[in-house]
Amino acid sequence: MTIAFKPDETFRGDFRYANSPAAILRFPFPFDQDSYMYGINMEPHTRSTMGGAFAAAFDVDEHYVAECAERAAVLAADPGRCQVLPHMVEAEWDTLELIMESLSADYPEHFTLEREGDDWIWTNRPLSLHQRFRFGDPSSLPQSPFEYIARQAQGDFTLQDQRDGTLYMDGGIATTQADWSLSFDLGMTFHEWHGPVPLAHQKGVFDRALSYLMRVRYGHPARRLNWTMTVHPRLDTSPENYPVWGAGPHHFDGGQHRRDAAFAGRIADILPAAALERAAVLHPRLSCQHR
Repeated sequence: MTIAFKPDETFRGDFRYANSPAAILRFPFPFDQDSYMYGINMEPHTRSTMGGAFAAAFDVDEHYVAECAERAAVLAADPGRCQVLPHMVEAEWDTLELIMESLSADYPEHFTLEREGDDWIWTNRPLSLHQRFRFGDPSSLPQSPFEYIARQAQGDFTLQDQRDGTLYMDGGIATTQADWSLSFDLGMTFHEWHGPVPLAHQKGVFDRALSYLMRVRYGHPARRLNWTMTVHPRLDTSPENYPVWGAGPHHFDGGQHRRDAAFAGRIADILPAAALERAAVLHPRLSCQHR
């Protein structure tokens, strides 16, 4: 599938951003009623045969190049937005393998993965990247394996380790998060990480969500649509950056603010990792959650 990328978009400053008619039509709008309440909203990732946001393992849309550039800018200013605990090194390689295999299979005109044993060649045409490396050798990549591939994917990711009957967020990359901090949440359990979410705990939402996640089987990916609303199309609404975005408009008062209102959604893929250990990738031991 050929994608007409929009590399000159910006998600800060002058906010040069717009959806094409095709992008709007492919968007899985999450509201089927006039009111909304937190829910599990997880479902099997049955691929759409008609194209759209559900056609691939990891969705790539017209904003891909611009969003990757925004991620690089955030990481340059704050490298702590990508952190992984030392015991998750196998999960880093699992994530790299899964995303490379998925992108090259679903978008062969844009991504290519060549392998000869542990010697791999990765080509990312939209970002003009061509990388030879040795699988399992972090010194052969410009960043850690997780950061290297997460810089080339849309949406945020968490790496979750399953132990003690729950999931621990033991790694991740977060440059487009809706007011939560990877540095603060790193190492927390699933319930601790979601602690600030109002009302959902009392309704048992996270108990049921955790139960679902820990039962996802290899080869049976699942998904949920995660969404946020902002006045401007700003991706980086992190606590660390609050002095920047928190000073902006907080409500609709007509004029430019109304015209600049943006709705952003991201599919959270729950996909079993390819080796042992999206958005979430889930294995009996590890979950990599794409948010």
